[in-house]
Amino acid sequence: MIEIVPAIIPETKTQLEEEIKKISKFARLVQIDVSDGIFTSIKTWPYITGEKISWPENINIEVHLMVDRPEEKVSDWIDSGVKSIVAHIEATNNFQKVIDICRRHSVSVGVAIKPSTDISKLEPFVFKVDFIQIMGNDELGKHGVELDPRAVERIKMLRAMYSESIIAVDIGVSEDTAQVLVSAGANKLISGSAILDADNPEKVFRYFESLSDIR
Repeated sequence: MIEIVPAIIPETKTQLEEEIKKISKFARLVQIDVSDGIFTSIKTWPYITGEKISWPENINIEVHLMVDRPEEKVSDWIDSGVKSIVAHIEATNNFQKVIDICRRHSVSVGVAIKPSTDISKLEPFVFKVDFIQIMGNDELGKHGVELDPRAVERIKMLRAMYSESIIAVDIGVSEDTAQVLVSAGANKLISGSAILDADNPEKVFRYFESLSDIR
């Protein structure tokens, strides 16, 4: 079964609320990309505005932390009521602390990695996290970025090494690439613009779901 997760990059709280409303009729989980302007060159809500974090009650929130030293910030996000945290292996020298904090609060945790990063860095954590998130491109924090072929190869390698793991892919997930990604071994597709910018977001979401019968 393939899990489909719409992704939102919020510039304002209003935009976030509007886009959650758009997909909450058919999606159970949404991934919110947040960037502090340090780990990436992009800064997003709430780092732009400094607003207090709060979430709608009708959908589960997974936060993708594209932030420097996530182990120092993860507790604040957990306190906001998220169900899941994703943090980058490249952003910290103490990923174990991220795991420990999430486990202490019964929050799911994923480890994200860029396609240019040596996948051997994942080895100490693969069986301690709930899923691996392969980024489709090194260019983080933007919608509409093309899929880097290296990401497909990383998915194939990880599927061969860890046959039972949940392998997510984020960036470059579109109607043109989704089948390739599922065939490579991805079983969680995270998609931003392909869903949010579609004339019929639910139709695209359901198409991605249908790929679970093909793999």
